[in-house]
This record gives sequence, C-alpha cells and structure tokens, in this order.
Amino acid sequence: MALTNNLKPQVDLPVWEWCRFAPTATVALSGMATADDGSARFIYYISGSTFYRYDTYADSWQQLATPNVAPLTVLSLRYTGLRGYHGRVLSATSTTIQIGGLRGPTLNGKTLKIISGTALGEEKTLTYTGETIHDAGVVTAVATTSLTDSTKKWKFNQWSGYVVGITFGTDTTQYKKILYNDATTLYIADANLQPHDPWNNQAYVAAAPYALPVITAGSQAHFQILSNTYSVTSWTVTPDYTSYFTTTTGGLYLISSAAAAPFFTLQYYDILHDSWQTKTVNQGLIQAALGTDVTLERFAKTGTAFLSSTATAGATRTLTDAVQTLTVDRYVNYRIRITGGTGIGQQRRIVCNTATVFTVARPWEVTPDNTSTYEIWGDYDKLFMSGGAAAALLAYSPENDYWMQGNNFDDGVVNNIGVRMNGWNPIGVTTGARIAAGVTAVNATPTAGGTNYVVGDILTCSVGGTGARVIVTAVTTGGVVTAIELVASGTVTGFTTGTGKATTGGTGSGCTIEITSVGATCLVTTATAHWFKTGDSVTVSGCSDSAYNASATILGVGSTTTFDIATSAAGSMAATSSQSTTVIVDSSKSWTTNEHVGKLVHLSVAGTAPTAQIRWITANTATTLTVATIVAGVNGTSKYAIYDSKVFGTDNQFKPSGKQNWGHASSGSTTTLVDSSKNWIINQWAGYKMRIESGTGFASGIITVTSNTATTLTYTTQSFTPDDTTHYEIADSWGLITTGGTTTPVTEASTKNWTTNMWAGKRLRITGGTALGQEGAITSNTATALTTAALTLTDTTSTYAILGAPARSTGTQLLWIWNNSTTATKGKYMLSPRGGASNTFDLYDITTSRWVYGYFFSPQAETLTTGSMYAYDGSDGIYIHKDATGRVSRYDMATNAVTGLGTIPYGHSTAIVGNRMEVVETTDGLNYLYMMRHTGAEMWRMLIFF
Repeated sequence: MALTNNLKPQVDLPVWEWCRFAPTATVALSGMATADDGSARFIYYISGSTFYRYDTYADSWQQLATPNVAPLTVLSLRYTGLRGYHGRVLSATSTTIQIGGLRGPTLNGKTLKIISGTALGEEKTLTYTGETIHDAGVVTAVATTSLTDSTKKWKFNQWSGYVVGITFGTDTTQYKKILYNDATTLYIADANLQPHDPWNNQAYVAAAPYALPVITAGSQAHFQILSNTYSVTSWTVTPDYTSYFTTTTGGLYLISSAAAAPFFTLQYYDILHDSWQTKTVNQGLIQAALGTDVTLERFAKTGTAFLSSTATAGATRTLTDAVQTLTVDRYVNYRIRITGGTGIGQQRRIVCNTATVFTVARPWEVTPDNTSTYEIWGDYDKLFMSGGAAAALLAYSPENDYWMQGNNFDDGVVNNIGVRMNGWNPIGVTTGARIAAGVTAVNATPTAGGTNYVVGDILTCSVGGTGARVIVTAVTTGGVVTAIELVASGTVTGFTTGTGKATTGGTGSGCTIEITSVGATCLVTTATAHWFKTGDSVTVSGCSDSAYNASATILGVGSTTTFDIATSAAGSMAATSSQSTTVIVDSSKSWTTNEHVGKLVHLSVAGTAPTAQIRWITANTATTLTVATIVAGVNGTSKYAIYDSKVFGTDNQFKPSGKQNWGHASSGSTTTLVDSSKNWIINQWAGYKMRIESGTGFASGIITVTSNTATTLTYTTQSFTPDDTTHYEIADSWGLITTGGTTTPVTEASTKNWTTNMWAGKRLRITGGTALGQEGAITSNTATALTTAALTLTDTTSTYAILGAPARSTGTQLLWIWNNSTTATKGKYMLSPRGGASNTFDLYDITTSRWVYGYFFSPQAETLTTGSMYAYDGSDGIYIHKDATGRVSRYDMATNAVTGLGTIPYGHSTAIVGNRMEVVETTDGLNYLYMMRHTGAEMWRMLIFF
C-alpha cells in the first residue's frame, strides 16, 4: 500500500537503527549486493569465502553455498534480476512444459523465459504439476565432470538436459544438469562445451565443504535422473528440444583476484539453486593479479523501458519507426528488443540511430516489419569491470560468456565444418564419411525376437554391409526383443532392404531385424562431444559440396561424437576453408565482405581460463577472418569474439562541439564525405584512418583521409557515395602499431597528426597482438609517436588505445544511473569516483564509449579513499560514505550538488576496501540505506526521508 511520509527535515533528525550483527566481521575481502532496483527482500553478503544473506523482513541471517573459487585480495559482488536458473526444454505441448527443473515445486509461480531456439522471446508463469523420476542407480565411478553406473545401458544422449541428483550418501542434494551421456556415464561438465552451454557446465567441487560422491563399496552414493512438468497458458509457438530458458529469479556475480593468469575470476550464483558456476575469464586482458580495489556494474533490465513502440518497417540491420523524432545517436550502445510480432525475442546492440531509424550491430535473423513491437533498454548483456589500479574498462557478456575491451559485434566457435541446432553455436566436424548404401530405416519390430536380451543391448548387423547398429528398446518375458531403434547406419556400404537380417552382440542371441530402407548416408564425427539425439534436425555448413550445406534429420546416434544423416552428396565431406595461422573460420556465419576490417578478434582455446590471442582484422569473407600470424584456432573448440578496436573509454583528440571525430554524413561523393554539422580545423584529419560504421559505405574497409576542410573529408576513390545514413568514425587515438619497442616510441607512421605532448600523462593500453593487456602512462608524444614507461616488446601485430580517464584507486566504484529524472540522459551515464584520496568523479558516456572526466560537483573538499562506499537509489540519488568517518552524503544528479545525509551512531574500526552499503525499498515505497561497519560485524539502517 502507499504510505505518506510525514517526517520533516530539521524536526525529525536522521535515525540509524541497529540491525542484527552479521555472523562474521567485515574484512577487505567482503562486499554486499541487493536487487537492481532495491526492491528485494534480501541483501547478500560475502566475507572471505563465507556467503550469507540478510533478510530485511526478519532481521536475520542465513548462510549460503560457498563459492567454487575462493576470493583473493579484492572482490566485488553484484546482483542481476535478469537471469536465474537456466536449462533446456525437454518437451512441451500447447499448455505444458517439461524441463530439468529443481526437485519439488521450487519453480512454481516463477517466470520462465525462452532465450534461444524455438519460441524465442516467449515468457510464461509456471504452475507445478509434477515430478518424474526416470531412472536411478548406484554410482560406480566418479570424476568432477561425470558419474558412472556400470550396470546401465542408456541410449546416447537420452538424458541430455535432464537433472541428476545425489539422493543418498556423500554430497546428497547436489543437483546437476546433464550435458550428454553415453551407455553408462552422465557428463555434467566439459570444457569444450563451455561456449555452447555456459550456464550448466557445472563440475562437482571436491574441496571442502563439498565432496565427490562416494564410490566405496558398501557406502556408495545413489542417484536419480528426474524432470519436472509445469502447466502454462497457451504458447504462441510451442517450445521444443532446441529451446533454452532462464527463470527470472535472480543471481549474483562475484569477481575477485587470482594469483596466476588470467589474474581474476568471475563466478555466478544462482539464487534459486543455491549454487555457484565458474564463468570464463580470458587470459591476457590484465597482466598481474587484481589489487588495490575492483568494482563491477551491470546494465540491468530494471524499471520500465526507455522507449516502447511499434516498428513501421525493418531491414537486414535496421528497424524503422517513422513516428519517432529521436535525437541522433541518443540510444547508441543501448539494446533494442523485439517484444511482439515478426522477429519476437530477438535483441541487438544499437550501433547508431537517426530520428527514425535504429541500426543494429549484426543482422536480424528474422527481419522485423510493421507488426513488430519493440523496447529499448540499457545493454543488459554487459557487466563492466573497473579498478585494479588501471584505467581500462572491461566488459563481460553474460549471454555469450566472453570478455571484451570494446563494444561487441559477433562471436562464435571456430569450425571448418559445423553442425548446429536452431539457436545454438555450431559443433565442429572432424570428418564426414559418405556410405553409398547405408541403413536409413529399420522396422521397429524385429523379424525374430531371440532370447535373453535386455533393454539397452546394442546389436550389430553386417549383412551386406558393415557396422549397422540398433538398440533394444523393449523386451518381454525371457528377454525376447519386441522393439528396436536405429543407432548407426553402417561404416561400409552394401546394405539392402529385407527381413531376417542377422545381428551380433548384446546379452542374448537369435534376434534378426528388417531393414526397410537404404540410401547414401554420412557418418559424421564431431570434434567435441555433442548432445544430439536420433530424430533431431540439424544444419550443416562449411562443406565444399553444397549438397551437404542444408538441414538434415539425424538417423541415429552411435556415440557422443558421431551420428548419421542421409545425403545426396557425391562424396565425403570436405571443408571449404580451414583454420590456419592467418585465418579464423566459422562456417555458420554469413558476414558481409570486409564488414569487420579494423575491428579486433579475440580468439581463445577451451575452458574457463583460456589462453587468448587478439588481432586486428585485415579482411573478412562471409565465413572467414584474416589476421596477422596467430596460433591457429582449434576446430570445434576455440571461441572467438569480434569487438570494436576503439575500446571502452578511449580518449578523443578534439572535444569541442563540431570538431569530434565521429558523426553522420549529410552528403558526399565517391571521394568526399560531408558532415555539415562539423567545424574542423583545416587538415586536422589528414593522414588519419576512417571507418564507415553503418549505412551507405558500410563494409568499405579502412579509408585514409588525405585532407579535410571545415566540413568535408577527402579520400581516394571509393565505391559508394555517402548520404545521411552513413555513420563514420575517425581513428584519432587508437589503431595498429607500425613500429614498437621496449623503450622506443609506439608509432603509427604517418597515420596521425597529434599535437606535441597532448597525450602526456594519459594512459596507453596495448589492446591486441604482442604485449596484450599492458597499460602504462604516456610520458610524451610527437605528431606520430607515443613514448611510455617500458613495456614488453610490441610489434606490428600490436594494437593500442589511449585511455581518457586516470587509473582507478582505493575507494572506486561504478554506478549506472539508469533512472535519473532528466529524460535526455536517462541511462546514459556511469558515475565513477577515482578513489585514492581524490575528490574527483568521472562520468562514462555509454553512447560515445568515452569519459567525461573531471566531472564537477560541489562541495569538493571531501576526498575519497579506502573505506569509501557508494549506493544508488534508482532515481537521482547517489549515497557516498567517506572513508572511515561514518559520514554519509547524497549526490543529486539533477542538481549536481552534494548534501549531508547522516553519520552512523558508532565509529568504524580499521577502514577497508569493498562496498557494503545498499539501498532497499520497502513494499510501500520507503527507502532505507543499509551499511556495515568496517572491520566489524555491526550493521545499521537509516530511513531516507529528505
């Protein structure tokens, strides 16, 4: 209910209430987090490796699951309400859904959202109808990634997506998703499948307080395989086995330092499941263990959308809404989501916008039209990291599980030949062997049932050919086979149709089968394990014989790395392109030629801490990226991401209005681009490189500016004529190094024309190539060269960026101001105190990816360092606690003024880094500020009433 607050300033002074002491005292390795909008019941608190939640209703504490990886040195904890419990749909009808859910009615009443595959974008409230235990057994062997029951004879991948739970013995109540299975083993984690299912790649943790399931005879752990069924209101499109979901039940991200490369860790806590998952952190992004202080910030899907409307048209990379009169580029780097009509569920980062047209970072899979409704939100696929005594901003994509230094355009798994299901990354193919006359179908009822067989027996038929196999799916008394299913089409040609085909293998004898059809088949071997089942529809790409590059139905699955399909191709599979030391291949893509030239590609091997290489892209085809020399990507295993070479926070040379290095053309010719809004200095851009980001001229590669007037850039003849859709950017403070060394200047030859020493004191970051991830202060510069403190040797594979903000220090934080009262800037900025006894805040402009540094506010005498903490109230208020003084102030974004708020009633102990201050909103709309004591267990709250 609504509540009228009658408290009056001056009359009613701030009152700090004592809350229940925390179970453990705050230390430097501690932090707090709560819901994005402050509306949650719980505040989450970590101290060292111990994790708790505080119940704001009951004023009490509960201990939660311990992180998989113990935090080290510094940490930051952040809540997300966009995600929760993840999994794949097992089956569905028009009003039901079967999933590998948690035991019991845990998900009853929760919202399930389809985030990929069939029924993308559908959201439903779940009503629990029951649980099914499909199988059970005793664990006979165990590893951190799997458990085995040697008595089983399962079909390959029959349990993919289901849940396995330890129900008796050590580690009881540990429930894990099954990635794939063979005849006797359930696999719950596989490093090679992290790019495919990063949310369910959950290994058992052997370290205390956890333990592996016991396999000692007499005390073996028992397991069950189960699923849950829920009823829903009617689906518009019914999900299927390709559909992947999340529940919007919330989670937390935890970042911390690590002693060895990649020098930091990221973990995700699923609130509903009470479990942690280790997320991917690529090596090379930082060069030493995170120290000093660190902060995370997420762009949540919180509150209401910044804009909601209906499209009037769409194209491959655009959405048009003719009724709008938007400020140009107001929503750059926000996220647009199709919420209804054609293309529902798709979402993309906005590259630029005109008054009526949004251009997105990669093509739509289904082009929107005038039936498509849409919303604009902050880019909720970004989680920013700042700190570590560096100036760099790094961002993580929760959806795609990779880190980036600049705004992302695409990602995937390298593959020479790929096979994929709808909505999923392709599985790499190693070989595809054509069989001229393989078995394409068998009669489900054997010709003769034989005796003494059991369900799961594999029977091999080599009558006429070699290696066709079926699996026994039903028997009757005496082990007489009553039903079979095709498992493998054969390895040597020669099969014919007919009854009474003899078989070998299994526990019995005498079973004969009928082959009902034969034809050309292909035995596909994958580079990694897969989760495919008989009857699944997959799409093959990358073969030189186009007959293979089409959709196919899987005839049989003979192992976790093989399956059979029918084919009309004349020969075996051969790849059109292959991974090399200069080429990265993803056969599933259909890029525009050279659209990625001048961007960075980040190539990583398998696992959650992969080694990585980053290179400048010099050319691309529809399926390949060309780069300088690399260690070749591993077919089917290596992950890659493509992002902007103008990394987050890159400085720009001329900031006054009309002199910026980016904009939209107003006209032009094949040799000129005119931007009538500019007032450039004559030839200030002569020799610089330019790229067309979108619109007419897109994918024209790198263009060298030869001269400029106040409004016109001149260059060598191109194949396009700029118009008002042409969005361009000149590389004034980033690029590809042409000469480098340990102490010699980093040089870009004649591609720059800097003012002498204009960059002195700024930060240089090596963003790719040799010396990746290093950052240091610029001591001087000439027109074309930068001198820095000694860096490891750089060379012509290296890329660089000049960063616009100083390095962060103790007492820093990132705060996304997502709901300030000024409509024109709502969601546009992140606020970041520098820390280290500075009184300065910097503003990160999301739309330009640049800093507004040295942001002024008053008064300015309060410096902030170790012990400073911050909280945002979801409106115009940012709450600032100074060091160990106990003093709290409020900064108002609308007025740009700082006012006092109160002082805690009991002094802090030793000041420590880490944020332990949060705003929580009650159900009737009151805001309380919660704070924990430095180096103590005390916690207080104060009603914010002025």
